[in-house]
Amino acid sequence: MAKSKPNPKKRRIWRTLLLTLMGLVVFLLMFVAAFIFNPFESSLPELRDVVPRDVNFFVRKQGISEDFDPFPEPRFWPALAESNGFDAVKEGGIGRSFIQAGGIKAIEDARNTFDQVATDSGGYLDIMRDVIGREIIIAGMNHDYSVSPSRPLATPHWCVYTRVNWRVKMLYGLAGFGFVRGRLEEQGMAMTSEGDLMVITPVGQDPIYIKRHLDALMIANNTGLLEKAQLLIDGNRDEEPIGRQPAYTDGAVARIDQWVEDNEAYDVKALEFMVEPNMFDGFKRFAAIWPSPQARDSMNERVLASFLNLKGWMQVTGGLMFHDGVLGATGQIGLNSRQHTGFQSSFYTAEQQRREQWLNPFLDMVPESACAAAALRMPAGDFLHAMFDALDKDEKSLINDSLRNATFAGENVQDVRDLVERLRLAFQPRTGFVFRRNVPDSSVDKEGNLVVPVTAKSPMPQVAWVFWLKPGRKNLVESLVTMLSSYHKSFGFRKVYHLRVPFGDITLPEPVTEFTNPQIPATGEIAMLVFREFFVVSNSGPLIRDIVRTRYSTITGVRSIRDTSEYADLEPELSNTLSGLVWLDGENLMPVLDDYMSFADSDTAMPNPEWMMQMRPSAEDYVRKKHYPRYPSMASMPPNLKEQGSDFDKRVVAYMRQKWTKERTNFTAEDRATIEQLRGITQMFKAAAVQIELQNNYIRYQARIMTDVR
Repeated sequence: MAKSKPNPKKRRIWRTLLLTLMGLVVFLLMFVAAFIFNPFESSLPELRDVVPRDVNFFVRKQGISEDFDPFPEPRFWPALAESNGFDAVKEGGIGRSFIQAGGIKAIEDARNTFDQVATDSGGYLDIMRDVIGREIIIAGMNHDYSVSPSRPLATPHWCVYTRVNWRVKMLYGLAGFGFVRGRLEEQGMAMTSEGDLMVITPVGQDPIYIKRHLDALMIANNTGLLEKAQLLIDGNRDEEPIGRQPAYTDGAVARIDQWVEDNEAYDVKALEFMVEPNMFDGFKRFAAIWPSPQARDSMNERVLASFLNLKGWMQVTGGLMFHDGVLGATGQIGLNSRQHTGFQSSFYTAEQQRREQWLNPFLDMVPESACAAAALRMPAGDFLHAMFDALDKDEKSLINDSLRNATFAGENVQDVRDLVERLRLAFQPRTGFVFRRNVPDSSVDKEGNLVVPVTAKSPMPQVAWVFWLKPGRKNLVESLVTMLSSYHKSFGFRKVYHLRVPFGDITLPEPVTEFTNPQIPATGEIAMLVFREFFVVSNSGPLIRDIVRTRYSTITGVRSIRDTSEYADLEPELSNTLSGLVWLDGENLMPVLDDYMSFADSDTAMPNPEWMMQMRPSAEDYVRKKHYPRYPSMASMPPNLKEQGSDFDKRVVAYMRQKWTKERTNFTAEDRATIEQLRGITQMFKAAAVQIELQNNYIRYQARIMTDVR
């Protein structure tokens, strides 16, 4: 059968149709490119390149669509909600504050907005997929730099920078047509143009300015930041992007890159941030009053003021990361060194020594049972001065009076400042702290009485200070222990004991010296030990004993925190030149908080009679020295002056009640909810650590919280 020949006429028709179709496609593409958007345009290499460097706040997140499933529920939320302690946090102050601040409503509003946009567009537009899912930056200015000196803006200038896809580009281009503007006006929004800016003004609200460049969409409440963006796009030499600001590149980008490398978390997309806190009036007012070196009711705040000066914080930069059950934070705080006090200047410029040489030997002494530990490179003498200066005036006066009645290394001592100046020659510029739950010492003497009785009951944990000694300077601190032993009654101690430290069949030659007084809160004692290159001071002799036993773990088998799996996970992150480390153990911290909860539940309104009886001698001595200094002792006072109901007696009772109130008010029943919430937070992590590196003009920080949340 003969084959039919192709019909030339049909081929010409198909060719014509194909050419027509191609022409139509080209025409449509040209129309779209000319009047809507260029589908072949490139992508902006860096979204940060259109953000000016002089912004006062900056937040950046890439891959945000990967963090939710679906929006607004984070992917880790189900595991977090099922974790231990979550209910306590949710029902506590943090949860209530979140609700009162409108957090739940804001989440629901965001969810509804996302759903409404998808519905109104017939599924064409999805905010997460098309607008914010790839990368988003929020930045702005709180100061007007067009005047000199700059001044705060009545309303912060902000801009949202985001990467968008072809759908949004298409809608942006179509917005220039009249039918789109008419549709917006029907919805109560007026739309106009100012140059290349789109201006949308909702009824009764300020206008919003929108600009697009390539795949970058910028939405602002003013034109200033958009004008700066255009200058950056044009390559104007008078403007630089934030990506060239050292505070951001060194404090955020470099730190995050190092964290990613240390943790091999190459798929993590950090939340980056930069803020200039003192450009915000609220923070500036807060920094002017806190922490205060004159805080009357808080010694902790007075001590903190020696180290912390918020007025000198120029920038806080860094990043937040969540990866494989670890919440990490890293960054840098830029400091104005001209704001430093003398102590802070010496504190920020302490020795430079590698971690293996100073920190590891300390951590090897911290028992695994510790709930917290900290170590910091700083001048020990200056730190002791700062601690003493933070005491109440009357407390300082009593200690100074006691010192004047004693001798140190055979010489008279003028006051604490004089003593510290002599001791500082013995100390290396570093200090360590160890915290552990207080388990009362049940040791009894031959008569069956407690060796270390405690009247001033308190949930305070056992605490130890560890000082590093310079070679050949042990004699100075040994002289201190000798002075306190010889004049212990002058310093208010009742008895002195020597607690031996056994190692199996042998005993450490140096005993722990314990100075007891039932009025010392929680433990009833102060203990000291000089051994090898360390001087340890604690409120617990048993804690010092366990510290020494941990130091010699090869003999005793006692584990240190360095032997834990959590520390092993942390160690790759630790800088070799760090200045300080804080370590928290969640499991060991919970019993401490339980003790505080029990204490808060107890009846603390009136002084305990036993406490008053034990307190009476020291209270009488205090009142005599302050108000009746002409009498050298209680025995020299006339009987009628000391009788019940006298002015002296009233002063003594008033002083004891004042001391009782001061010791008890920090932990009352009304604080129980706060303590319970802290316990909930503690249950949510296994361990946490914060490391810092100090220089005169910056603080580098890095935090790691290890959880069971995946």
